[in-house]
Amino acid sequence: MSTTCCSTTTEEPSPALPVAETAPTGCCSTPEPAEKAAEEQASSCCGSETDKPEAVEASDCCDSPAAEPESEPAASGCCGPAEPEPVAASGCCGPQEEQADPAQVRTGLSLDEAIAALGGGIPQATDPTPYAQADWLRATEKSLRGAKAWHTVADRGEGDIAFLPGYVFDVDPIVDADPRTLLGWQPKDGTAACCSATTSCCESATDAVEALGADAFFPSLLLGSPLGYRSEATASAEDPLLVADLVDRIVPAAIEAGFRSITAPWLHNSAYSDVLALALQAYGGDIAFHGENNLLDLQHDSYDAYLASLPSRKRRRVKEDRERADNSGTRIERKDREELRPLIGRITELVTQNRQKYEGGEDEAHIGALLTELVEGGADIRAYLVHKDEAVVAASVTVRRGKRLFVKWAGFDYEALGERSGVYFEIALDRPLRDAFAEGITAIEAGPGADEAKRLRGFRPGQIRSVVLVTDAALRPKVAELHAAYGQARRETLGAATEEAAPTTAIGRLRAKLLGSTAYEPIKPLQPEGGCCG
Repeated sequence: MSTTCCSTTTEEPSPALPVAETAPTGCCSTPEPAEKAAEEQASSCCGSETDKPEAVEASDCCDSPAAEPESEPAASGCCGPAEPEPVAASGCCGPQEEQADPAQVRTGLSLDEAIAALGGGIPQATDPTPYAQADWLRATEKSLRGAKAWHTVADRGEGDIAFLPGYVFDVDPIVDADPRTLLGWQPKDGTAACCSATTSCCESATDAVEALGADAFFPSLLLGSPLGYRSEATASAEDPLLVADLVDRIVPAAIEAGFRSITAPWLHNSAYSDVLALALQAYGGDIAFHGENNLLDLQHDSYDAYLASLPSRKRRRVKEDRERADNSGTRIERKDREELRPLIGRITELVTQNRQKYEGGEDEAHIGALLTELVEGGADIRAYLVHKDEAVVAASVTVRRGKRLFVKWAGFDYEALGERSGVYFEIALDRPLRDAFAEGITAIEAGPGADEAKRLRGFRPGQIRSVVLVTDAALRPKVAELHAAYGQARRETLGAATEEAAPTTAIGRLRAKLLGSTAYEPIKPLQPEGGCCG
């Protein structure tokens, strides 16, 4: 957080709200009359004006104040001439960067309207995931019942644009898109949200949420990609404050449209996600832990070098998994892009079986539509297929974006393969890893689920947060209480209960206070082979 030179910072900033003006003080303000300054003998932010200045702590205004030559009273002051130079970027302690004007923001757009406002395509400078691309969002709108596109575009001029997808839901969307799920609520039919935490703390949460009434939450605006489990803004410039401009328009427009809640359920670690969380918090939203994602940076020259870097115990486990797959009586092949078109139906069937086994929110219509749009849109999609007796009995689907590979789906015929075939590790982790090194990919995102196997291979956990904002301010304390309890329950269920070291820097302490823990925390496996979210 940057402050103006010699200004006083507040303890809890609200980035997306206007800051009240204060009377100018100190050396950077309009100078006091000379006779008043002489009477008070006041010290300035750059040091005392007495003959024998007292030692003062260094501040962010000026570092070590050097002795200045005496000057005429009219021109005196720690910051130079009393008459400011007509240069907007100058300041008392050196050049200051001129603050950009707020962007022009349009919200409530359809996908076609958003793409037209963006100049024909989704901005790519921030390296967005496949889940923020036009083909994925188009398939979401086609297949997700009750989802109404409500996208937002910011344009600051000179090519600086940003995009945040959003969908409006009325009562009873799929459970993963239901804002009440983030408070520990579960529907009466027992359907669970992806990788949900069912602990004793949340047994009463359903009753507490039901007591608030559905009208407290619906219609609801979900920011992000509900079938991609990602709340993600994209931009054409590395300027996270464009996201604050988005939120400054989204929240008032959502309230005006009659929406009762705004959620960003899946905020992954990034500067853009941090700004989105803090901007929503400034309007009254509540931030809580939601889960962890498995990530691997490919820092070695080859798969063999990477494997050699693992401890011997982990190398042995990987070797054992591979031997089990080799002895499973199966044949594995990879198919890419258009080659997948005739296989979409079978892949969808296998992935749907896995989703049902692990209580995932996506169903056959969603998966089939997403696969079809990715193939037809020319996405770099590939699948690893397992054949047994000429039948396809397992599949793993990955999508490449730039230098990153995303392991999105896996599906298995467990009756044909058994529970311990080792095939999952081969097609969802090891084969993609070997191909990633061969293709020069620099990172793999494997999602939650099968955490033990992924951590065994060097993946690290990245934290996911959720934000809930209800427009009825009177309900916010209760919503925050339920949201925090559910977040803590998920921490405990996922095994993410260890304490992190205290931040050592001021910005680290501020960030921890506003956003909560960011440590990479150990996590115990929820699913043995595959997970509902990846």
